Order: sequence, then C-alpha cells, then structure tokens
Amino acid sequence: MVFSSFTFLLLFMPLVLLGYRLMPSKARMPFLFAASLLFYGWGSPLWLLLLGWCMIVSWGGTLLMMRGQKRRRWLLILMIALDLLPLFWFKYAAFFRDTLDHLFGWNAFDALSGVLSRLLGAEIQVSTPVLPAGISFFTFQAISYIVDVWRGDARAQRSLIVFGVYLSLFPQLVAGPIVRYTDLEAQLLEHPRPTWEQMRRGLARFCTGLAKKVLLADALGRFWGQVNADFSQAGALGSWLGLISFSFQIYFDFAGYSDMALGLGESMGFIMPENFDHPYRALSLTEFWRRWHISLTTWFREYVYIPLGGNRCARWRRDLNVMIVWALTGLWHGAGWNFVLWGVYFGLLLILEKRFLIDTGRAARIPRLVRHGVSYLLVLFGWGMFSGFGLPLLTAMTGGSGWGSMEIWLACLAHLPLLIFCAVLSFAPRLPRVRAWRFAAPVLMLLCLGALAAQGYAPFVYFQF
Repeated sequence: MVFSSFTFLLLFMPLVLLGYRLMPSKARMPFLFAASLLFYGWGSPLWLLLLGWCMIVSWGGTLLMMRGQKRRRWLLILMIALDLLPLFWFKYAAFFRDTLDHLFGWNAFDALSGVLSRLLGAEIQVSTPVLPAGISFFTFQAISYIVDVWRGDARAQRSLIVFGVYLSLFPQLVAGPIVRYTDLEAQLLEHPRPTWEQMRRGLARFCTGLAKKVLLADALGRFWGQVNADFSQAGALGSWLGLISFSFQIYFDFAGYSDMALGLGESMGFIMPENFDHPYRALSLTEFWRRWHISLTTWFREYVYIPLGGNRCARWRRDLNVMIVWALTGLWHGAGWNFVLWGVYFGLLLILEKRFLIDTGRAARIPRLVRHGVSYLLVLFGWGMFSGFGLPLLTAMTGGSGWGSMEIWLACLAHLPLLIFCAVLSFAPRLPRVRAWRFAAPVLMLLCLGALAAQGYAPFVYFQF
C-alpha cells in the first residue's frame, strides 16, 4: 500500500488513525502492529515473511545475546549477517551475478540452478528476485537496534509486539526515516493517547507532504521522463532543464514522503527525528549531506564511520574511512555501478572540500552566492550519475546533440513556471509562517485527490529500496 493511493487516503488512514485514537491503552500497540502488517502485506503478502524474519532474528537474537555474555560478539555478528542475508539476495544478487558474468563469463544464477537441479532431480530455475519495498530501511533499522543493545545504549525489548511496532511502524516503514530504537523507546512504552491538536497538526503536515509528492514531484517526473526518453531530441536546453527538474523531483518526492511519515507519526503521538532540512540551501557539500536524508547520514556515521575510526586517526585513514562510507552509501542506494560511482564521486569531493576549504578556513573567504551555486552544481552532476543516464546526459548537456526539438522547447516553456516555483521553495530563505496557512491542508488534500483521479499515482522514488 502506498500513501498516494485512494485505498490508503480514503480508507486505511482514517480508520487506523481514528481507531488508534479511540482504542484503550492496552490495545493500541497490538492494533498498530496489526495495521502495520496489513499496510506492508497489502501489495504482496509474501513480503511479510521477510519482515518477520528480520523481526524474529533481531528481537530473539538480542534476548539471547543478553543472556550469553561470553558469546555476545559472535551473536552480534551472526544477527547482523542474518539480517543482511535477505537484503543481499533480493537487492544485490543480480548485481554481483551480472558483474561476474561480464568479468569472467560465469553466471552465478545458472550455476546455482544447475546445482539445485542435480540435487533435487528436477529442472530448477533461479531467476532475478523482485526487490521488496523498504527492505533497505527496516534492515538498517534492525541493525541499529542490535548494535545499540550490544553497546548498552538501549535495553533489549522483551515484548515482541512493541518491538514489532518499532520495526514495522507503517508511517516510516517503506522509505524512512531510519529511526533508532532509543528515539522511540519511551513513546512505544507509554503510547499516550494523541490529542486532537496533535492529530490536526500531524495531518496538516501529511497533506503538505502529499502535495509535494503529487502536485510537484510527479509533474516534474513526467517532464524528466519526456527528456530522458531521447536525449538527441532533448538537446542541451532540454537536458539541463530536465536534470534540474529531476533534482527537484527526487527532493520533493523523498522529502514529501518524510513529511507524510512524520505527520502520520505525530497524529498518533510519535515524534520522529527530521529527515530533511532544506538541503538545497546548503553552502557546501558537507552541509548538504547534513541536511539531506539526515537519518541515513546519521546511521552511516554512527555504525560505520565511527567504528572505522572516524576522524580520530591519521588524515589518510580518515580519508579512507570517508571513501568506504560513501562507497557503501552509493551501494545502499542501488545495485548498480552508477550508484557506486555516485558514492565515490561525493566521497572524493567531500575529502577535497574538507582538506582544502574547511580545514584551511578558505571556505569562509568565498562569497556565499558562489559557494551556494557551486554546491548545487556539484550536487546536480551527482544526480546525473544517480539517474543512470550519465554519459548520454552529459553529452546532450554539452551540446553534443544540438539544442533540441521544438516539442522539447514547448515542454520546457510549459514547465518553466513549475521549475521557478520549486526553485523558490528550495533555495529561498525560510518563508514566514502565516496563521491562515493552517487551513490550507483540506485544500491541498482536495487538489491531490483531484490530481490522482486525473492522472493516477506514481511510485515513490525510494519505494523499492
């Protein structure tokens, strides 16, 4: 089930929010657990097996770990490996198969099919698995819980229902934010009845996020799809505006989801950490990544960068740690070499920025407008790699395909007001709060329902991650 569907907006969300609000205290956690499982299993019930696997391994394993003091480290490693196993199979098996096939001419899936066929005495075909929604998010969330319990930062949760709600909480299950157990523990245990004001405020934020997704991101996505369908027709102008629209699409799509998740959480009394803080206003790449997908950046810092030594080591080792983290960050975003190169690209830029601009103090002497423009331009080229159209897009942007067809020019002209509006929202200083805006939520909801009825809904960019 997705947020931008009529089933969710008109049936699931009202019933669950109202039911949770009216439920007796002891019934709220079981009710929310059942609702979250229904939400996740709506499209494909088999995905519940993966979520259940991750849940049982993490919950049961940590309880065992707390009993066996002498084997705690081995149990920690085993639990992390078991949690990562489904993620590796569903997300990365095909990537490594294709890589080995190109390098050595060896197809791992064909080899596995042959072995299974001989063992079972029947023809067995192993095909590329379909990536389950949100598997990267709930896997990382489970690992953070395991490590925090092992470190002593959190207590092992004895209730499977409470832990199950933590791992499967439907507002943030599919696309984050990645929430640490320590951030939600008190709220999960107390689960006070949300006030009507909390529900109003949370639903207002949900409507804002839905508008970002349906009214802005989806429209920009259609323009970007028209551009990348044929870069020879798009030309330089269409390619530049198309990539800019993609940068806004991925921002409003993902930030819109985060707004919806945090709004739904608040409407049930759960306060979760922010995931975006106007990243395109950043004056450096370092600042950008402190503002973009904050929960993922925090996760890699806490559970990879710092355990590797962080910056408490020689400079060459610190730079190596940064490159390892960013290569893994790229691989987390997708099983493809374009994602790995995207991660390495940002890792290298962040190392150079810190060494030659931040550590030396030169950054403060550069005009703010220049820093802002260069930072966005570097991020923009990064999104070109991320999109998977790197070389053809770069060729078109540099004029290798001419200036584009009349059809693309007309499309650019038609979408220019939307791009300007998105640029104002993305780059301008914080807009002042107007009391009348609190009544905008019902209007935004009606506009979104009308848009969904007219054009259908597009999946979230981070839906199958």
